[in-house]
Order: sequence, then structure tokens, then C-alpha cells
Amino acid sequence: MTYKKFLILGLAGTLAACRTTPEPEAPSVEVETQPVQTCTPISALEKVEVPAETETFTTIVLIDNPPYDPIERREQQVRVVKEAYFIYIDSEGKEVIDICGEAAADETMIEETANETPAE
Repeated sequence: MTYKKFLILGLAGTLAACRTTPEPEAPSVEVETQPVQTCTPISALEKVEVPAETETFTTIVLIDNPPYDPIERREQQVRVVKEAYFIYIDSEGKEVIDICGEAAADETMIEETANETPAE
């Protein structure tokens, strides 16, 4: 029994000894930083053309021509599936999307407009 009393008193004394005092507030420090440029200047990039993707297929036109043999014409045609476009790459060969400068933005808009197909 005495052992339990000492254990309880010891535990209570330990918890009372762990009482903390609040720390004074640290004064706020303001650090002014310059804006960081995350874009890459166009002069540091290389412009690369990605070629158009095409499909080649053969069409056959057959015209009946009685009493003679039918007229047959075969033509190979090339269809553009995806237009050619330009990308900019850095010195490591990675494609760069975030480009600085108004000239780059204007040029990209012109290329995007040229690649759009009219609504049918």
C-alpha cells in the first residue's frame, strides 16, 4: 500500500515539475526579396521544327466503260494528320514552355492561329 502512495506522490511531483513557462514572442523579421525570374529568355533557347505527321494511302477509281474494259486509275495521296509546329529547347535538349519576352508570346500565338483548321 505504501508503495502505491509513494508511486502516486512521485508521479504527481514529476508532473508538477514539468510545468512550462510561455516563451516570449520573437520579434517579426521582414525580409524583402527581389522577384525571381522563372521564365527563360528566348535568346538562350533554340527553335526546333517538329515535322508534320502524314498518312499515305492509295485511292482506286473505277469507271465502267461498256463495251470496253473499265477505266481504272490508281493514285497515291498524302494526308496531313498533324501540322508541323515549332518548339523551343534549352541547352540540355528539354522542351521549354515558360519563355520570357513579348516577341515569343506573339510568335507562339501566330503559330497556334496558323495551325487551327477552319470549322466546317
